[in-house]
Amino acid sequence: QNFYDVLLRRFLEVGDAIYTSGNGGPELGRYDQLNALTQTLYAMAQDSPQCAGAVFGRRLGIMQKALAKRLRDEEFVAADDEDAPSAWPSTGTILLLRALPHIFPVTDLRHVVVTPALIFLSQTVAQCPIRSLGDV
Repeated sequence: QNFYDVLLRRFLEVGDAIYTSGNGGPELGRYDQLNALTQTLYAMAQDSPQCAGAVFGRRLGIMQKALAKRLRDEEFVAADDEDAPSAWPSTGTILLLRALPHIFPVTDLRHVVVTPALIFLSQTVAQCPIRSLGDV
C-alpha cells in the first residue's frame, strides 16, 4: 500500500513539473516517466485491486479536501485579483484523473474508485471559478 501511494505522489509531482518546466528534455523525459508510472500503477492494480482501490480512494479523499479548502479560500479573494492562487486542481491531479480510465475499469455502474473520481471531477467543473486565462 505504501509503495502504491508513493507512486501516486510521484505521478502528481511529475505532472506538476510538466506544467512548470515542460518535458525536461531527453535526460528527464517527464512524459516517459508518466507512461512508465501509469503502466506500473496498472500492473499493481491488476495484481492487488483491493489495495490499489483503497489507496487511490484515500488519495481522492485528500484531493477532495484540498479542493474544498481552496474553494473556501476563494470566497475571500477579490474578483479582480489575478495574482490570487487558483482554486482549480494542479496539472498533476488532472493528469492523474486522465490516467484513471487506463488503470481501473470505467464501464462498471458503480466502481469504488471511478465513481468518486467522477464526483470529484464534476464538483471541480461545477464549483471552481474561472478567474484567469490559466484556469481555462
